[in-house]
Amino acid sequence: MWPAMFEWLAAFLATGFCSLAVKLTDDWLDRDRDLAAGRPNWAAAIGPGTMVYAALFLTLAAGINAAVSLTLFFASYIVGMFSDLGRLFPSRLSGWQESLLVLAAGLLLGGWRTMLFSLLFVAAVQLLDDCLDRAGDRLAGQRNLACRFGTAECLLVALTLLLAAWWFSAALFGPVLAGSAAVYGLSLRFKGVTA
Repeated sequence: MWPAMFEWLAAFLATGFCSLAVKLTDDWLDRDRDLAAGRPNWAAAIGPGTMVYAALFLTLAAGINAAVSLTLFFASYIVGMFSDLGRLFPSRLSGWQESLLVLAAGLLLGGWRTMLFSLLFVAAVQLLDDCLDRAGDRLAGQRNLACRFGTAECLLVALTLLLAAWWFSAALFGPVLAGSAAVYGLSLRFKGVTA
């Protein structure tokens, strides 16, 4: 019983720290847009040290459970690239080429099952986030997936993806969901810097 509890706690903590790293990175990239839309932004509050904290949280997550945290971070990178697949980046690679390289790294470092679980889970979270942000994104002139395809459709796909993630790894589903929810709850309490 103790090893199972330790594995659950390790996956929960790794997910929480990884989620913090993803949140800080996302807020760093979106700080100007969030400030223009009047949305709270952690990076705007923290300032230039934001990416140092993101790296610290990701390092802690990887130290606790590398397979879970790295595949979740890689999946976040890949899902975040969906709107920029054709764009060229400083690496001289397009978004889809970078995504393939990151996917290969995830498969190598975390295994195909954990990487697939992470992709399904993160894609579901992104769809749910798009549903929650639909009104704000529309006012800011952004068209997320919920704006493009509808809230009900996105919720249905998100539920399907969550069920598929649970099917691929029921043991990871609980702690990853709990770790993500904890950071989401923390973000709701954060007032941060707004326009």
